[in-house]
Amino acid sequence: DLYSKSSDTLGDILNLQADTQKNVYGYNFDEMNLREVMGFWHMNTHAMIDEIHEATDALGGIKDGNGNAIWKKWKSAYDTYGSKKFSDLSVDDQLECKFEVIDMLHFFMNYAISIGMTPSEMYNMYMSKNQENRRRQQNNY
Repeated sequence: DLYSKSSDTLGDILNLQADTQKNVYGYNFDEMNLREVMGFWHMNTHAMIDEIHEATDALGGIKDGNGNAIWKKWKSAYDTYGSKKFSDLSVDDQLECKFEVIDMLHFFMNYAISIGMTPSEMYNMYMSKNQENRRRQQNNY
């Protein structure tokens, strides 16, 4: 079952997204040449940017707030965001913003899937890179 829960949450997400790309959208990454992978990445980059914009608007409260006034300095509600916290948004607006982040996750996962990354590779490489980044900051990088 694609939707059964396990303790490997990252693996579950990555595997479900890989199955969606293969069995819903028909992508066969094992057969794609590098130019085709790049085309797939370009499409996902555009989609990711679109979702980032939607999340930015959602951070301003789409249902019960002023939405894009969070970043549009020329809107009268812009200044109200200097004192608001995420917890000040309605539950509906918080949920909307979180779903936009999940939309971004779909497209991010597509990059990894298209080059055959496994959940354990993602985990191990993240841990290694995070350790390196912390060391860099400790050494005035």
